[in-house]
Amino acid sequence: MTTHDASVVPGTGTGALPDFAAVLAGELPGGEETAGFDLSVFPVTVGQYWRYLVDRELVDAPRPLLHFFARHPGSGLRTDPAGTVVLDEELSELPVTRVTWRGAVAYCEWLGTRTGASCRLPTAAEWQYAAAGPQRFRWSLGDTFDRATYAPHADAPRPVGTTGPNAFGLRDMTGNIFEWCADGLTAPSGERLGSRVIKGGAYTVRNPESFDNATVFTADELSTVPYIGFRVLRVGG
Repeated sequence: MTTHDASVVPGTGTGALPDFAAVLAGELPGGEETAGFDLSVFPVTVGQYWRYLVDRELVDAPRPLLHFFARHPGSGLRTDPAGTVVLDEELSELPVTRVTWRGAVAYCEWLGTRTGASCRLPTAAEWQYAAAGPQRFRWSLGDTFDRATYAPHADAPRPVGTTGPNAFGLRDMTGNIFEWCADGLTAPSGERLGSRVIKGGAYTVRNPESFDNATVFTADELSTVPYIGFRVLRVGG
């Protein structure tokens, strides 16, 4: 079952708020059980992040802890010389990138306030479970790596919706951009290291193992790079 915000066009990322699909109850990697949750069908788009920026009045000054958009066009959001964020509306369907882990968390918190649901980033185990589907596939659409679907030659992200849905109705789980997860890394002493898990592979990598649902990469939580985005987990929506 898929649930929609009233402004969402089903099957696209054009809604002002994310479109969610139900991920059914089951056993997560590592053995923990989940009662099920909703996950956004697509990574959060440029247009959706822009709505958050406007609503929170975050467009008029640099916010390096949340995001850092390049000045040149091409990614959908850019900054002018004063640091003001500008939207290239024709690129609204791109997944938003150059958002830090903290910026992704802030968007989830805003979306929860906006919708009355509990919203957050998925854990790595929840992400992997959702991507693999009930069949426990190695990649989101099967156990065969389809390079033309997951890893075509590209020098920038493609618009959302370029891969078909998996069994839970989730799209773009494999390839295009990495996605932030909630998990952080700690030293043996227990000290938090400031790195966070990213999953899914991106246009910047080529080997099939980098796209495997089980593969774990990490990035500094303040990274603002053009190949990491995020999607939202919702409970109680």
